[in-house]
Amino acid sequence: RSVLEREARRLNEVFIKYMTEKRPFVILKAAMSLDGKIASQAGESKWISGVVSRRRVHTLRDQVAGIMVGINTVLLDNPLLTTRLGGRIASDPVKIIVDSQGRLPLDSTVLNSCSEARVILATTSRLDSKKAAALRMRGVEIVRVEDADGRVDLPALMDELYRWEIDSLLLEGGGELNASALKAGIVDKVMIFIAPKLMGGRGAKTFFEGEGFSQVSAALKLREVSMENSGDDFLFQGYLRN
Repeated sequence: RSVLEREARRLNEVFIKYMTEKRPFVILKAAMSLDGKIASQAGESKWISGVVSRRRVHTLRDQVAGIMVGINTVLLDNPLLTTRLGGRIASDPVKIIVDSQGRLPLDSTVLNSCSEARVILATTSRLDSKKAAALRMRGVEIVRVEDADGRVDLPALMDELYRWEIDSLLLEGGGELNASALKAGIVDKVMIFIAPKLMGGRGAKTFFEGEGFSQVSAALKLREVSMENSGDDFLFQGYLRN
């Protein structure tokens, strides 16, 4: 191997993935408590992480081409999905919403903000024609990518996003979308902000839900793991792919 080859590859990881695999580089980002909760048992999530961590996430949004969330995140949090850097000039990423049934409300903040960023709805045949027409009237671009189980086919979606020249993606989904993305193998890098707080709650959500693994030996293993301070929080980073 050449001198500093790994370091050089990491500096160019987005470009290399985009050009060699023809898919966007995907970063899964989550903010959780020390006991692994991304929200309280009542669904409250603002704010688990601190100011420094949230500012870093907005800097990351400014650097990626797209941001992807699931419909449950939209319904629960009604997010803007914009980049806010306290007066600095910043760009909003393309907003991608994974919504297999077409439940996206027409009055969602993501559709009615002053942001000029494109909004893409990744859906299936379950989106009816009237709702599709109403969404298009609001400027939403619709892509139907359906797997054998009638859900959004995430690998096929990555192929579509490549064709739309989206080279990098920040996944800020809830536990179910994160689980689907990890199971589908589309995640390259994980960034987890861990706040020194204990939330508890049997029903409180974690950042990785789904069916999980029945055996510890089957768990996904991270490579090149690092941890650093992020204000009062800790930022844990690692890679799922070589």
